[in-house]
Amino acid sequence: MITALWRGEIDLALTNHGADLLSRDFYAHKLASVPSLVALPIDHPFASRKQISISALQNESFVGGPDSIVPGYNQKIIQFCRRFGKFRPRFVSIEAPASLAEALVSAANEGAVSLHPIFVSHLSIPNVVMVPIADKEATWDLFVVSQRGKTSGPWRAPLDAMTSRQVS
Repeated sequence: MITALWRGEIDLALTNHGADLLSRDFYAHKLASVPSLVALPIDHPFASRKQISISALQNESFVGGPDSIVPGYNQKIIQFCRRFGKFRPRFVSIEAPASLAEALVSAANEGAVSLHPIFVSHLSIPNVVMVPIADKEATWDLFVVSQRGKTSGPWRAPLDAMTSRQVS
């Protein structure tokens, strides 16, 4: 979506990645803050837990992503790990996935974990378990990002309503 937005192929996108970076080129409006979850391989020792603290993930390998695809994602993971676990995450690279589902499958096959906003919990991914993060302040901001001055008529009214609304 971000690449399509930069190319002008779409007028707006919903994202939780890098709104601070994207706001240089686009309008970015915060919609909500949502809790985190960790995606784990199904055979992981933590897979049966009801919640997991970020500090418990200290010895895990984390999936990273290039800024061109998921702007600010790696930095967000580093911030979470430092703040809630007092460690710096060890990232592993996976081949550039075509979708989030493909990235989660690749991560599970590599024995790696990844942190995400809880709204991805509806995805049913083979061999992947999603467990909520116990650290309640480990949240993701959800933004609508739109083209400056190029947003088409049907989107104008909802965007104007969002910009005039206060979101916590």
